[in-house]
Amino acid sequence: MKQLPLFSLAFFLVTLLSTAQTTRVFVAAHQDDWQLFMGVKAFESAQNANDRTVILHLTAGDAGHKMGNDAYYKARESSALAAARFMVNARGSGTFYGDEMQREWIKINNQFLLKYTYKQLSVYFMRLPDGNGDGSGFSANQNKSLEKLYNRKIVDLTSIDGRSTYSNKETLIGTLKTLISSIHKTDTLEVHLPEADQKRNPGDHSDHRMASLFVQDATKGLNGLSYFFYIGYHAQNLEPNLTADEIKIKSALWGISTAELADQRHYSSWDSIHNKALDREYFRVQQPKKINNSPR
Repeated sequence: MKQLPLFSLAFFLVTLLSTAQTTRVFVAAHQDDWQLFMGVKAFESAQNANDRTVILHLTAGDAGHKMGNDAYYKARESSALAAARFMVNARGSGTFYGDEMQREWIKINNQFLLKYTYKQLSVYFMRLPDGNGDGSGFSANQNKSLEKLYNRKIVDLTSIDGRSTYSNKETLIGTLKTLISSIHKTDTLEVHLPEADQKRNPGDHSDHRMASLFVQDATKGLNGLSYFFYIGYHAQNLEPNLTADEIKIKSALWGISTAELADQRHYSSWDSIHNKALDREYFRVQQPKKINNSPR
C-alpha cells in the first residue's frame, strides 16, 4: 500500500477536522410551502450526506376540515414526504435507497410531534390548526390560529389530532426551542423560513408569517445561527431568477408533491397560480448579532 507523505497526511486530517458540518432547518407553515418557496435550497441541502436536513411543518394545512374531507391533511403530509424522499434518492442509488421512512411519535415538553426519518433527512409534523389566510381561523377549529396565539388573543391551541395543546405563546416557543436545540449538533445552524417583514413580503399567508416569528423567537441565542428569509406569494410579482437546472429541481419537487396529492384523491394544485413559483426563489440572509453574556 502506498503511504502518504507525513505533510500530506497532516493536511488531510486538518482539512477533515476543519470541515464545518451544517444543520439546516426548513420551516413551513403548510406541507407544500418549502417545495414552492425554498425548493432549490432544500434540495441542495438534502444532496449533502454530511449535513443534516430538517423540514418542520407547524400546521396541519387542513383548510378548516380538521381530520375530515377524506383526510386532506394526511394527503398533504404524504405529498411532502414523497418530495422529501425524492431529494435524498436523487443523489444516487444502491443499498438502502428506497427503504421505508422511519416513523415515530416523539415527546417534547409534554407535546407530541410526528417524525419521519430517511437517511440524513428528518421531517416533522406538528399538526396545528390551519389559521386561514388572514389569521382569522376556521370555525371547525374554534377560529383559533397561530396569529391569535402569538398576539395573545387566545389560549390553548390544540393540534387537530388532539395530541398536543399549547396553552400560550411561550409554550409553543419553548417546544420549538427544545426541538431545534436537540437537532442542532453541528458547527453551523441555518434556519430557512418565510419572510415575516410585510414590507419585503406583502400579501403573504398569516400562517407563513407566524411560523417564521415563532421559530425566530425559539432560536434566539443559538450558536452558529444564520437566518434565510424567503419571499412567499409575492415572488409571483418578481422577475424569474432561477437557472434552467434550478427550475428542473423545483419542477420535479412540485410535480412529485402534486402527483401524490392527486393519488390521495385531492386536487393536485398543479395549476398556473402555483406553477408560477417554479422559476423563481427569493431570499435574504441574516446573521443575528451575537449575545455577549460576559460580565461588564
